[in-house]
Amino acid sequence: VSATFTLAVGLVVGWGGTIMYNGMKSGDPDGMGAGLKQLFTDSQESEVANVLSKRATSTDPVRASFEFYTVLPDVERVVSIEETTPQTQPSQETVKQSVKNQDSNGYYMLQVGSYSKQSMAEKMKANLAITGFEPAIQRVSIQGQGQLFRVQVGPFATMGQLGKANRKLEQMGFKTLWLKVSKRP
Repeated sequence: VSATFTLAVGLVVGWGGTIMYNGMKSGDPDGMGAGLKQLFTDSQESEVANVLSKRATSTDPVRASFEFYTVLPDVERVVSIEETTPQTQPSQETVKQSVKNQDSNGYYMLQVGSYSKQSMAEKMKANLAITGFEPAIQRVSIQGQGQLFRVQVGPFATMGQLGKANRKLEQMGFKTLWLKVSKRP
């Protein structure tokens, strides 16, 4: 194929395309390319109609936007380290009262990790089990993030037990999140 022939074909195709494009944009119903405009408009409108009809006839049940009350069996709150260090020495009566009420107040947990893949959570659980802890995996559904798998150690009845376990985990290189889980009234 010669260069002259290729150039001639390119010019003819370019000239024809220009005429079709100008006819399509002109708005003249008898102009060359007017049929293309109608073809493109019809196909776009039918595509939009198909998408809208699929959305309208969807049989998926409507999910509740809040799952907080059904997901968490108890109420959790993050405990900061500052809250755990007593400012003064508690009296003997205070200690007896706290021991008496520890079951009614709830318990403490250490969260070692939170993963989007269950396999990663299982690996962390196995690593912790080897070191002597009894970890558990809690599956939580969080809106916008999907399923998360929390690896937690505990429960601990007192802050002292929690602190001791936390120090051991820190020595092994784990960073934890302290949680206080309160039983519902």
